[in-house]
Amino acid sequence: MSEGKRLLLLIHTFLYAIILILALKFCDVAVVPRVTKIGLSTGNFWFRSLWRYNTNTEYSVFWRVFTQILGYISLAACAFWAGRFFREVIKSGRPDGVGVDKNLAATFFLYVIAAAVCLLFKLFPVNYSPISAAGKLKFSASFPAFHVMLIITAMGSSIFQLWDIFGEKKKLAAGLTALCAVFMAAGIFGSMAFGVYWFTDIIGAILISSNLLLLYSFFFYV
Repeated sequence: MSEGKRLLLLIHTFLYAIILILALKFCDVAVVPRVTKIGLSTGNFWFRSLWRYNTNTEYSVFWRVFTQILGYISLAACAFWAGRFFREVIKSGRPDGVGVDKNLAATFFLYVIAAAVCLLFKLFPVNYSPISAAGKLKFSASFPAFHVMLIITAMGSSIFQLWDIFGEKKKLAAGLTALCAVFMAAGIFGSMAFGVYWFTDIIGAILISSNLLLLYSFFFYV
């Protein structure tokens, strides 16, 4: 994809994310029992009912374990690429990072920015989970869906790194890319079925993580 098309897509995903956040704050806002609110409530309630979750205590234990496993794998992928970055920094012997692989540096800072974005939404919640944690009266912030953001960011950055490493072995790179894409799709579906996220939480995570990956692509050299 050309830089111009990526820039246009970057702008679009950013604007869509902003529009979604504003809609969640001001459009079709409904009160959920135990004092929390949800925007775009008609669509969110409808989507939750598709999975037969009708109370604020219902969720799937199976899909919880499934998404946690994918989350751990994604964290391991992030730790692997970040570890390679720190190894390069140590080998260079220079704290300013001169001589470090630019792609590894870009990947590390992608993770830092993604973590900062998640923290920002925790400090200034847009949306709250449809269920509350056991023994707690307050609902936790759920926008954007953390599992989805983690999996897309980790697998997306891994695709870039794998093409950088195995670019000459196109069949191998394509096969590993397909595997990462399967992980992404499984993570999105598992988070939908989990029951702790609203549909808009997942859409928001897809938009925001896609936006971060598109921004990252401008600093990655293949």
